[in-house]
Amino acid sequence: MFWEKVVGLNIRRIRKEAGLSQEQLAHKADMDMRYLGGIERGEYNPTVAMLGKIAEALGVHPAIFLNDKRTD
Repeated sequence: MFWEKVVGLNIRRIRKEAGLSQEQLAHKADMDMRYLGGIERGEYNPTVAMLGKIAEALGVHPAIFLNDKRTD
């Protein structure tokens, strides 16, 4: 479960830094908002393709989602 949490926390952080709501990001990434929320909470394990869609919507490289260093 560690990596799901890391990925979710990074997506949430980057989304908030971009000033986007979950609804806005879900729309930009063409995905369900509930699924995005589950990813951010570490409840779902997104596919590489889904991470690519989220990264593209956020304007970042998908590898950034795997950064496990604390940036609080």
